[in-house]
Amino acid sequence: MNWNFSTPNFSLRLPQADQDGDALYELLSQPGVMAHIPKASMSVSAQSLDELRRVAMRFEVRESACWMVEGAFDKQLIARVGIQKINWMTESAQFWWELSDKVDFSVLAEVIPAVMNFCFDELQLNRLEMRLVKDSPLHEDYLKQLGFQLEGCLPAQQEFEGQSVDLKLYSFLANDRG
Repeated sequence: MNWNFSTPNFSLRLPQADQDGDALYELLSQPGVMAHIPKASMSVSAQSLDELRRVAMRFEVRESACWMVEGAFDKQLIARVGIQKINWMTESAQFWWELSDKVDFSVLAEVIPAVMNFCFDELQLNRLEMRLVKDSPLHEDYLKQLGFQLEGCLPAQQEFEGQSVDLKLYSFLANDRG
C-alpha cells in the first residue's frame, strides 16, 4: 500500500526523520498551531526529531499515521494531518491537524477529503472523529464545512497547563460521503 498521495495542488507524504526536522519545527513552533488540540508549541528544534521518531514508531505498529502536507510546486510544508488511536476492531480513528497560517478552508477542502478517502477506502475505517478544545471556532467551522457532525462536549477530558479542558467531539462516517 502506498501511503503517499497527492491532490492537484498538494502532496501528502509520510514524514522522514532525516529530512523533515527543520520544517516540522518551523511549523510546530508557531504559536497557536496546536492550541485547538491542545498541545504546547515546540520551543527547541530537538523536539521535532523526537516527534518524528515517535511518529515512526507508532506508524510501524499501525497505531497512527501522519502526513506532511506540502505545496505540489514549491514543496513548502504548510500542514501536518493524521490519524491516531486507530482501533482496527471498531474501524475507527481520531483525526487531527496542525495548520500553518497559510492554510485556509480552500486548502482544507482539497486536502482533507483526500485523506478521509484514503482512510475509508484503503484502510477500511468506518469512523473518523476529531476532538477540539471547546472554544476553537475557526476549527469547528472548518469541520462543519467538511461535513463532520458535532456529537457533544466531553467535560474535563484533558489537563493542559494546569487547567481541565473540555473537548468538543466531531465525527464523520464513511457512508456520510456524498
